[in-house]
Amino acid sequence: MNRSRGKILFLMLIVVLMGALSACSTSGSKETSGNASSEPTTTAQTEKEIIVKHAMGEEKLKGIPQRVVVLDNGALDNLLALGVKPVGAPTVQLEEPYPAYLRSQAEGITNIGTIDEPNLETIASLKPDLILGSKDTHEKIFEKLKRLAPTVYVESLGYTWKDNLKVQAAALGKEAEADKLLSAYTDRLAQFKDQMGDRLANTTVSVLRPRTDHVRIYLRQSFSGIIVEDAGLKRPATQQADEFASKATEEQVANMDGDVILWFSRDTDNLLESKLANNPLWKNLKAVKDKKVFKVDADLWLSGLGIQAANLVVDDLFKIFVSK
Repeated sequence: MNRSRGKILFLMLIVVLMGALSACSTSGSKETSGNASSEPTTTAQTEKEIIVKHAMGEEKLKGIPQRVVVLDNGALDNLLALGVKPVGAPTVQLEEPYPAYLRSQAEGITNIGTIDEPNLETIASLKPDLILGSKDTHEKIFEKLKRLAPTVYVESLGYTWKDNLKVQAAALGKEAEADKLLSAYTDRLAQFKDQMGDRLANTTVSVLRPRTDHVRIYLRQSFSGIIVEDAGLKRPATQQADEFASKATEEQVANMDGDVILWFSRDTDNLLESKLANNPLWKNLKAVKDKKVFKVDADLWLSGLGIQAANLVVDDLFKIFVSK
């Protein structure tokens, strides 16, 4: 009898132990399952794939790039405007690595050589996860750059600056920020047009760069040309071509005229005065006789190529045409 009662107690003890083990296993399984469902979500958010269509095809990026190298000043300008500080950027001028209007923002960025000849070893040492360049400037080194990091190219520099901002913003997951920047630019130009009133339709503008042996006239397909056109200002009849620029010799000074002449130069000598001041054809230009010749900043009007420079060019338009 006692032996039978002992067996029953033993069997009951085994059942209790098995139940307890089963409960622990279920609890552990639930806890593991809970962790598994949250961790991949975080990973997916961090490594969300970004697909960017660009001048060289399509690039797939895993997550938002954190270490970006830019190969031109327009990309540097745009990224800083988007709140992204590149780890590397090229020299724009020999005297200073970065233009004055970006210098304080660019502090601490590693110089990677010149725009025309970026140093691939320096770029590699920065361990970039994205490289931004342009097809018309850097097409020959595209494959070499792709071996270092995902590489996104815009088609060209200058007159395509608004499209360039959109492509670069897309690679960084910053499309909304780019749209806001472009909307603000458009709103400022609407204010400019409103303040110009009837004068807008009757004011022609010529944009010049004196060189040692000629004067370059910047036309509609240039960075400054696009902004002047966006502002609603007209170009002289001789400057209507959809081209980047044309050259004028001292004998072709008449082609430089407009109601207003805006000019810039990187040369230390004042070539406009030294080459043209005593030219009778120059003295006979309408803008010269009306004292409507204004010097503007080459860092902005020539090589800015980004949204920040564009807004500073608009500032100049307000100062020259409205605040007088």
